[in-house]
Amino acid sequence: MNRKDIPEMKAIETGKFLSAVFDSIGDPFCVFDRNYNIVRANEAYANMKNMAIQELTGERCYKLLHGRSRICKDCIVEKSFRSKDSCAGEKCIILKDGRKIWFEIYTYPLFTEQGTVSHVIEYTREITDRKLSEKTLRESVERYVLSVRGANDGLWDWNINSNLIYYSARWKSMLGFEEGDITSSPGEWLNRVHPDDRLQLEKEISSHIDGHIPHFKSEYRILHKDGSYRWVLSRGLVIRNSSTGCRIAGAMTDITEWKQAEEQLMFDALHDSLTGLPNRVLFMDRLKHAINREKRQSEYMFAVLFLDMDRFKVFNDSLGHSSGDQLLIAVSQRLQESLRPGDTVARFGGDEFAILLEDLKCRGEALAIVERIQEKLSMSFNLSGQEVFTSASIGIAFSTTGYDQPEHMLRNADIAMYQAKSNGNAQCEIFDAGMYASAVARLQLETDLRQAVKQNEFVLHYQPIVSMRSGRITGLEALVRWRHPVRGLIQPSEFIPIAEETGLIIGLGEWVLQEACRQLKVWDSQFSSGPPLTISVNISSKQLLPNLLELIKRLLRETSIEPDRLILEITESMIMENAELVAPLLQQLKNLDIKLYIDDFGTGYSSLSYLHHFPVDVLKIDRSFVARVGENGENLEIVRAIASLAHSLDMDVIAEGVETENQLMQLKALECEYVQGYFFSEPLDNKRIINLLQKGRFDLKTSLAHSLNF
Repeated sequence: MNRKDIPEMKAIETGKFLSAVFDSIGDPFCVFDRNYNIVRANEAYANMKNMAIQELTGERCYKLLHGRSRICKDCIVEKSFRSKDSCAGEKCIILKDGRKIWFEIYTYPLFTEQGTVSHVIEYTREITDRKLSEKTLRESVERYVLSVRGANDGLWDWNINSNLIYYSARWKSMLGFEEGDITSSPGEWLNRVHPDDRLQLEKEISSHIDGHIPHFKSEYRILHKDGSYRWVLSRGLVIRNSSTGCRIAGAMTDITEWKQAEEQLMFDALHDSLTGLPNRVLFMDRLKHAINREKRQSEYMFAVLFLDMDRFKVFNDSLGHSSGDQLLIAVSQRLQESLRPGDTVARFGGDEFAILLEDLKCRGEALAIVERIQEKLSMSFNLSGQEVFTSASIGIAFSTTGYDQPEHMLRNADIAMYQAKSNGNAQCEIFDAGMYASAVARLQLETDLRQAVKQNEFVLHYQPIVSMRSGRITGLEALVRWRHPVRGLIQPSEFIPIAEETGLIIGLGEWVLQEACRQLKVWDSQFSSGPPLTISVNISSKQLLPNLLELIKRLLRETSIEPDRLILEITESMIMENAELVAPLLQQLKNLDIKLYIDDFGTGYSSLSYLHHFPVDVLKIDRSFVARVGENGENLEIVRAIASLAHSLDMDVIAEGVETENQLMQLKALECEYVQGYFFSEPLDNKRIINLLQKGRFDLKTSLAHSLNF
């Protein structure tokens, strides 16, 4: 080997070395000359083009790779030749299976000694994964931007290191400010937070920054430019650097309307929709707090008042539910006016109210409030131009009795209220232990009564009605008695009110009608020779329903008794309290030839001139007037007035409760047509009444009736 071969050998070795380096490059790599011929390409480039290296070299790229006759318009290699500078770009190739492959292309010019570009190197790197990531990120950002716009939220970004906050334009406008009105100071945010909420907000931000809670989320009130406070919800997330928070960013949402709706729902859940007063739930909560306070403070005293409106059903049925609602609203206002600051009045539904009187100095203070309530309620109410009057029955339970459960105290006030109502209208009673025992006994009686209806433990007793003219027994009044298996015979005054309250009176009343009609039919067969008897049955207001007419028609068909021998007795108050509802039904009964009597006349509040609107046959003077008819002239005149009224309306009169011969003679002088009472006979069962029916009449001239023993 001579010396001149050495450079050549070094060139060969250098070329081999460069070839080795060229081929070792994992990414596609090739070299183009000025004619865009591929003068060198590595294996990766050939694989990318899906060709052999030998096929690539020496061929012009635009012809070989793209089937063109000229250079591509956007050719990055041409751009490097022209600009004499390196260039970069991206390219997407769609494979036969539809997949997209993305590449990042870089070109670098090679210069001659004269400074012209002789070649351009193209380096290609696949970036498909990166492009997919960018797409995913871009879509995520777009979704975030759309969601933020849709949510109408205000954005904030707090650089904790510099203690500056970026507030978005929406954040500022939510508080009524323009872009330039708010600086980057944290005070622009925190100083506007309601004083009652700021400490909690700062605590929640610090807890999140310190890593105690994973997310920042806080609801608070913030001051608007117009001076009002708006409810907002702020949420954010800290961005940490070396475990130290350096940024916290998030969004602020206006939740004022949602908060208002939430507060309204809470108010509605705790208040009566009609009157706006607290309801049972809120009242019981306050009562529970009062009981707990009384346990802590031995001197603390309070009371619960339970109110029930007197005759409210009358107003509702006669004036309509709308007027009834107006009355309840007016009553609730007067109750509030009667109380002290801090007292609670609640409506429990219907016409029931409860009052919590706290911090009482003595019982007399509560009783003074009750007097004030009754005085307020005694004043007239104007309902749509109509003047009405009402009152309330009130029960009181004092905390001095000692209570653990609010339900027990309310129950006792309720028991006292029922005791007050039984004493008449506008009455008040204070609970005592005896009332509870009575209430328990009454509850047991109600349970027994339900069983009695199923077991048919009732029996009818009959009291004769006597003609003052002839002394003849013209009819009998059927009076129900309860044969209790333990207590024996129970009078109707004890169980009829319970039957009416529970609705058991409907079934019981139907049985009484049916049994009375059946018994009348039996007497017809036993005493066929005498004048036909009538049978009187007392009707409860609960029975005055349209199906009463059908029931009586059926009973008349089944027993074949004449309709004018069946007498229905209704009280004066029943007619007047339900006048519009009762009048049509009474007329339908009258059309069947059923006789109608007004029982206990004189104890109600009817207008005497109003009686002619009802198809009534007889007035029965209440026993309370008859009992004192011989004691003073006043009662005698009342009976005389009732008898005169009845006769002027072409009605007969029956005097109830006759017990003495003197009463009998006075009533005869007043021309009462019929009498009834213990002077003739107590109510007798079916077996014992037979003796009277066989006799058929009393000798009023010698007054022998009172000496008979039946």
